[in-house]
Amino acid sequence: MTRTSSASTAASALPARKIPLKVWFVLGLLMSLVVLNYFDRQTLSILKPIVKADLAFDDKAYSLLTFAFMLPYIVMYVVSGRLIERFGTRICMAIFAIGWSIANIASGMSHSFSHLAASRALLGAAEPGVFPIIQRAILNWVPVERRAQAIGVVLPAGNLGAILAPPLVAVMTTGIGWRAAFILPGVIGVAIAILWWFADTRPAPRAEPVQDAACPEPAKGDEESASVSALLRDRRYWAIIAVRMISDPVWYFYLFWIPGYLQERVGLSLSEVGIVGGLPYIVAMLACLLLGRLVDRSAARGRDPIRTQLRLFAITAALMPLGALITLTSSVAIALIIITIVVTVCQTWFVGFNVLLAGLFPVKVNASAVGVLGAVGASTSLVLNLLAGFILAQFDYVALFAGLAILHPVSAVILLVVIGRTRAKHAAGTTAAGPARQVT
Repeated sequence: MTRTSSASTAASALPARKIPLKVWFVLGLLMSLVVLNYFDRQTLSILKPIVKADLAFDDKAYSLLTFAFMLPYIVMYVVSGRLIERFGTRICMAIFAIGWSIANIASGMSHSFSHLAASRALLGAAEPGVFPIIQRAILNWVPVERRAQAIGVVLPAGNLGAILAPPLVAVMTTGIGWRAAFILPGVIGVAIAILWWFADTRPAPRAEPVQDAACPEPAKGDEESASVSALLRDRRYWAIIAVRMISDPVWYFYLFWIPGYLQERVGLSLSEVGIVGGLPYIVAMLACLLLGRLVDRSAARGRDPIRTQLRLFAITAALMPLGALITLTSSVAIALIIITIVVTVCQTWFVGFNVLLAGLFPVKVNASAVGVLGAVGASTSLVLNLLAGFILAQFDYVALFAGLAILHPVSAVILLVVIGRTRAKHAAGTTAAGPARQVT
């Protein structure tokens, strides 16, 4: 039997609490770390033509570099969620952030392809932990009625890294050399990781309201294991897994290949990429902030935030077929507009997935839920990025962009069919049964 608790409905009946300054400081550190996370992983894609020439490798070898990054990234996405639930966000974030910062420094010190590949592998092992940590830290620190807003602020902050990377990497490369573009951000990352250690002092809550868990109530002594088991039996979670497997490759392809595409195919210089390369991420960040606020306001009016989020998935997915037109235009401006739309939709979907997880499943399993989703999404992305160099050699970019353009619409249909129907039944059951109880 399905039990409901409707934390969002209960929260909407209460005045929204202000977020304390200490919480904003913690959120600020999370934002800083996710900025560096995105900055560090994008540096190589921006410098692809220069590093390819300096270390003497081609597009097929570049595919192997993305493989070296993404294979440990996938494994650690799963492992990091369990580590966070076992050891907490404080120690895990400090270790992960220092780890990826050292990997970035090592990338800047690389003098061979194999050295660079090893550095990228370490970067891939350390970086994914930040995302389940963000989810768990927000659930630990932020009031339930403010969580969609907090998620909508922190996760899109990664776009600042993507915004800042092109101009700053260009400046550092032209002024000091391409190696400095890896080493200096790595040093900054170590410093912020130390600040995090002293800031994240709140223990995880013992109990938390759950909006909608489709499993029997576990015994107190076996709450965590029962919740994880129930998560893996929940068809809604499997629907989200399937959607991430289908849609995530779009984001990873654009992240790793678009900066090189703009330089090698569109004809932009490194300096020009530095000027315009951040524009898609500025729009994406603003869109995530606005949509997060929209979901919170919808909940405050008594509407189901999950159903609101599903509608947003459907609307944004309808824009993605535009991506197939990138190679058909000779206009740099039109190409950038299309890239901006695709990047924005990808980012709003990542925020939306976290809103779904926070609303549908218990706090204790949210970090693992985020970790598994990130891993399965990165798995299919790994396959695409590994094959991308060979596909480009045979069919050029036309086939890749056309195939990627249909993945989000297919994913939106899955979400609406599986989760949309269960939310309709949930709403009907809540209306018939009256106010739902909280589960602790």
